[in-house]
Amino acid sequence: MADSPPSHEIQTVPETNDRPKQKDIITFMDAEWYNAAADGKIDKFDNYTEPLDLLRTPNKNTVLHVYITAVGNEPKESIEFVELVISKCPSLLVEPNIKGETPLHIAARFGHKNIVEILIHSIKKAPPEDPEKGVEASTSDKMLKKTKPDEDTALHEAVRYNHPRVVETLIGEYPEFANITNAAGESPLYLATVRQYSSIAFMILKKCTSSAAYAGPKGSTALHEAVISKDQDLTRKILEQNSSLTKEQDQQGYTPLHYASRFNLLPIVETLLEFDKSTAYIGEKDGKTPLHLAIFRGGSHLKVVEKIMSDCPDCCDLTDKSGRNALHFAVKSKSSRGVKTISEKPSLANLINQKDIGGNTPVHLLAAFGSPGLSVLQHHLVDKMAVNNENLTALDMVGKEMELSNVIIFRLRTLGIMSRLDSVPLSDLRKASESYNIVATLMATVTFAAGFNLPGDFSDHDGPDERTAILSRKAAFKIFLITDALAFSISIAVVFINSSLTFFRPKGENYTIVFAVTFYTVFAMVLMAVAFMTGVYAVIPHSSSGLGAAICVIIS
Repeated sequence: MADSPPSHEIQTVPETNDRPKQKDIITFMDAEWYNAAADGKIDKFDNYTEPLDLLRTPNKNTVLHVYITAVGNEPKESIEFVELVISKCPSLLVEPNIKGETPLHIAARFGHKNIVEILIHSIKKAPPEDPEKGVEASTSDKMLKKTKPDEDTALHEAVRYNHPRVVETLIGEYPEFANITNAAGESPLYLATVRQYSSIAFMILKKCTSSAAYAGPKGSTALHEAVISKDQDLTRKILEQNSSLTKEQDQQGYTPLHYASRFNLLPIVETLLEFDKSTAYIGEKDGKTPLHLAIFRGGSHLKVVEKIMSDCPDCCDLTDKSGRNALHFAVKSKSSRGVKTISEKPSLANLINQKDIGGNTPVHLLAAFGSPGLSVLQHHLVDKMAVNNENLTALDMVGKEMELSNVIIFRLRTLGIMSRLDSVPLSDLRKASESYNIVATLMATVTFAAGFNLPGDFSDHDGPDERTAILSRKAAFKIFLITDALAFSISIAVVFINSSLTFFRPKGENYTIVFAVTFYTVFAMVLMAVAFMTGVYAVIPHSSSGLGAAICVIIS
């Protein structure tokens, strides 16, 4: 076979004013050599006299890159091909392509365990200062650790593509791989954990000897990801090797316990507290502790809340940066069970009236958020008239927000927080209710009678309008009919409400009902007055319009 050029370079030279401006060089491998490399036909290269490292594709892939990418299930011949190529050109062991990938990166990515072993052994056994081999013993470590531009090692590639056998080989031959992070700050252990490759993670853990081995991006660690993945076994194993990771905080300031508390992972919370209880006192970037995160998510997280409070009872005293304590968060969560858990604990009585930076106590938040957590209102130490920085009491906030349910209003009243409006004795309110009932009955009687004793006379003409009101076309008469009908209807409604209360009177709602009855009774009175005024005005002749106006003024 005649020798052929190892590769071709095509040069294009654009000209400007008859002078070359730039030169583009395109490198490619002849199809003969490319196919021979892809098929693993080493005999094709027997008569090739040029250095093999001159054979390059446009992406700078060498013969080894091409073969390792193309080979399938690693037949026996694959090892022979790699060994022969290396013997012909040792420098190909670590020659990178245009992406910075060495043959070891490619072999690890595709899961070629046997090729990975050959490559590592070839790098390690190269004699020192052998110019023909192109390798020095002092540089073998650097060659093994050679990374891509993104600083991924061969172990990163094997982990990312889930090749346990290759991972085992790499860390067995070169344990230092486990301690190297890439440009994104990801260690191989972190990659395995975040992808939930537990078997690989356990393998790598055995070789971790530095804190970098657990690192992840943005301050996260493998322990954070083990917790988020809900992997209790891996969480415990990581803690057994490096319990100091419990205090590591990510970009949000979250420790692993923050995540376990937020996601309601009770068994993992128990494990984390077993190794390090001090993490219960660490706040994230806004000062929220794991207890705050758990209790804010309501009754479903109550067991986590109870566990943290049991192991670290004084962490309940901590506040976030807005000055809110655990009881503030319980009220804001609208969890009656959460509020009860905090407020009924005697040692936490100081939280009842504690104010945040806005001066709001938990009772203020109850009024603002419409929380059903009412047990705090029944506490004997609650300051019902405490004011915030805007000089508002809880009652003032009720009026300001207008979003409370009837049950909360009832509690606020019965516990004295609305005493300024509700100071009238219940017996007096019942008497008032009875009085309004009498008034409403009289108004209903009068307006009913007025509907059939219309002002003016009736038509005597035969036809469809016989015995109809002769004033029916006048605007004042029409207003009389409408207001009379409304006054009658409202009076009947008031009578009905008062009569119903004889058999059913909702507890705590007496004040609201009396206020409503008062309003509607007064409204019916106004309507009845308008009906009288317009009825009188309708029957007065136009010649006496001054008299009608005087009557309207008197009544109004």
